[in-house]
Amino acid sequence: MESALDPLLLGVARRCGAMRTRAATQVTTLLLLRFRYHIVTRRGTKEFPLLAEACQVAGFRGSPSAPVWLSPDEAEQLLAAQPDANVVPQQAKEFIARVIAGMSHLEEPLNDIARKQGAEVLAAHDRVRSASRLAGVRYEVVPQLPPDVLGVYLLLPLAAQ
Repeated sequence: MESALDPLLLGVARRCGAMRTRAATQVTTLLLLRFRYHIVTRRGTKEFPLLAEACQVAGFRGSPSAPVWLSPDEAEQLLAAQPDANVVPQQAKEFIARVIAGMSHLEEPLNDIARKQGAEVLAAHDRVRSASRLAGVRYEVVPQLPPDVLGVYLLLPLAAQ
C-alpha cells in the first residue's frame, strides 16, 4: 500500500482492489485512512500549532449502508489475506463502485474513528507532558474532518463451487 502513494515507484499495490480469499466469509471492505490533526500547544497566552498526520486501516463487513465494523486488530490482520481466486476486472470495478457510491453512509463512522484517534493522540501528549513535568503547557488536538480515504480494498468470499 505504501508504494501506491509514491508516484515515483512502480508499485504493485493500487488504491483500490478486490480479491477472493478464504480469509473472508462475507464481503469485507478495508479502507486505508489518513487522519490530519491540528495539535495546538499553549504556553501562557501563546499558541503553537502543528499539523500531524496518521494512517490507519479500518474495515467493515457488509454494505456501506449497513456496515458491521471490525476491530482495528481484525482489520490490520486482514491486510495479510492472500488471494485464493481471481476476480474479473469488470466485476471488481462494479464492487468497488458500489462501495464508493455508498461512502456518504460511512462519513460519520469514519469521523468517529478520527475523533477517537485524536483523543489517543491527546492522551499521548498528556503522558509525555506529565512524564517531563512540564508546567503551564496545554494541548488540544483538533481532527480535520472527514479523514481522507486513500484506498478501498474488497475481500470477497470464494464463490460457491
